[in-house]
Amino acid sequence: MPSITRFLTTIGLPLTLRQFWLAALLFWGVFEGTTFLALRIGQWLEGHPVSLTITDFINLLTSYSSSVAITPVVLYAAQRFPLTGHSKGKFIRVVLIHVLILMVLNALICALLYVVSNWSLALEFGRSSLPITKAYIWFSASLSAMLAEYMLLVVGYNILLYINQYRSLQQQHLQMQVNHEQLKGQLANAQLQTLKMQLNPHFLFNTLHTIVSLIIRNQARKAALMVTTLSDLLRSVLARQHANFIPLRDELLLTKQYLSIQEIRFEDRLTVEYIIDPEVGECPVPQLILQPLVENAITHGIADLTTGALIRITARRLADQLIIDVFDNGVGQNQLQNTSGTGLGLTNTLSRLEQAYGLSAQFRFEQPPGGSTTVSLIIPCHYSLDTSSSDYVSVSHAHH
Repeated sequence: MPSITRFLTTIGLPLTLRQFWLAALLFWGVFEGTTFLALRIGQWLEGHPVSLTITDFINLLTSYSSSVAITPVVLYAAQRFPLTGHSKGKFIRVVLIHVLILMVLNALICALLYVVSNWSLALEFGRSSLPITKAYIWFSASLSAMLAEYMLLVVGYNILLYINQYRSLQQQHLQMQVNHEQLKGQLANAQLQTLKMQLNPHFLFNTLHTIVSLIIRNQARKAALMVTTLSDLLRSVLARQHANFIPLRDELLLTKQYLSIQEIRFEDRLTVEYIIDPEVGECPVPQLILQPLVENAITHGIADLTTGALIRITARRLADQLIIDVFDNGVGQNQLQNTSGTGLGLTNTLSRLEQAYGLSAQFRFEQPPGGSTTVSLIIPCHYSLDTSSSDYVSVSHAHH
C-alpha cells in the first residue's frame, strides 16, 4: 500500500495527513468508548465491583491503537473493492472479500491483545499464562462489533467519495460552462470584427469610385474636398477599430461624416435632418451600423432626384429599446426583394444585428405606395456593453 499522504490523494479524500489521523482517532474512540462503558455498566448491573486494572487499561489502549492503525488498510480495501457499480453476483463477491478482510484484521487484533494481556498480567500479578481459548473467545465476541465498525467505515468512505466526486463534477461542469460562454463570446467578437472589417472597404471603395467620377468630370475641387472629408472619416473609424459597440452619439458623428461626403456630391440637392432624443446618446450600437442604411437610401432612393432630396434620421427610446429610423423621400424601390439591389451593405447589417442581438433585434422596411422608404432598427439599449476606446475626431466642415 502507498504512503499515507499519497494514499489520501489516491483514494480521493480531501484531507490532510493530520486531519486523517484525527478523524480516525475520533471514529474509533467513539466505538471503543461506547464498548468500554457498556462493559462497565454490565458489571455494575450484575453486582460486580466496577474497577479498572492496569491490564484492563493496557488492553483498552491496545485495542484502540490497533483499530486506529488499521484505518488505512480498511480504506484501501474500500477503494480497491468498491461497493457500487457491480452486478448482483459481483456485489456478493465484493461483500465476501470485505468479510474475509475484517475477519483477518479482527484475528490480528485479538492475537495482539492475547500477547499484550499475558505481558500485562505478568507485570501486574506475576502470572503470564492465559489459555489460548481466551483469544478465540475475544475473536468471537468482537466479530459482530468489528463487522459493524468495518462496514460503517467502508460505507462512509463510499458516501464521502461519492459526495466529493459529485462536487468535483459540478465544478468541472461549471468550469466547462464558463469556458463555453467565453468561447461563445470570443467567437461572437471575432465574427463581429470580421463583419465590420468587411464593411469598411465596402463604403471606402464606393466613395473612391465617386471621387474618380468627379475627377473624370473635371471637378477637381470637389474631388479634393471629398478626399479630405474621407480622410476625416477614416481617422474616426480607425480611432475605434477594435470596438464592436460605440455610443449612439459617436455613431451619429460617423454618419454625419459620411453624409458630408455625399453633400459634396449632391451639393444643394440633398437635405439631411436629425431628430435625436437626447437621452439615447449613450445607448451602445454596433459601429458603422447606420452607414449602410444611409448609403442604401442614397443609392436606391434619392440618387435620381434632381432637387429636394431628403434624408431624415430619427432616434428615440421606448422602454429598454432603441428605435432608429432612416427615411428618404426617393422613388421607393423595394431593395429587399431585389437581391442585386440589397448588396453587401444591408446583408452585412442583417448579419451583424443577428450576431450581436440574436432575436432581440428587429429590422423593418416600409415603403408606402406614394414613394419614400423608411428603414427602422429596433435594438436593446444595454449600457453594460463595452464602448471604451479613443475619442472620435469631430466632423469636418471644411466644405462649408
